[in-house]
Amino acid sequence: MSGDAHGVDQLWDALVDQHMDTIWSIATTAGLESAEAAVVSQLTWLRMAERWTTVRALSGANDPARHPVEQPTTQVDEWILHTARSEVDAWIREEQRRRHESVFAGGGVVRMAPGFQAADVGGQNR
Repeated sequence: MSGDAHGVDQLWDALVDQHMDTIWSIATTAGLESAEAAVVSQLTWLRMAERWTTVRALSGANDPARHPVEQPTTQVDEWILHTARSEVDAWIREEQRRRHESVFAGGGVVRMAPGFQAADVGGQNR
């Protein structure tokens, strides 16, 4: 393995180790089940892989001289956490859309409000 490839593996492993629990927490705190949180976590890492060139360039921001605090928050950290939140939001929106479609898939209302009766779709009681 070349030195550069080894560095890529080290950076990837370091980022996963650093953010894995936080990404999981973001997903489960938002109400996702374990299986859903696992999917969102994988989607977050997929987004990072898709944008690896940018992530790698931003990783240079980990220079302590640029972030003179004990545990610096880098642009990469912020990007990963923002991406995780975006993936959670997208998952929730899609789940709400699926639920909405399943409620109305039969063409009717699941539960009537008190005092209302369903219209006869067949037209027999008109």
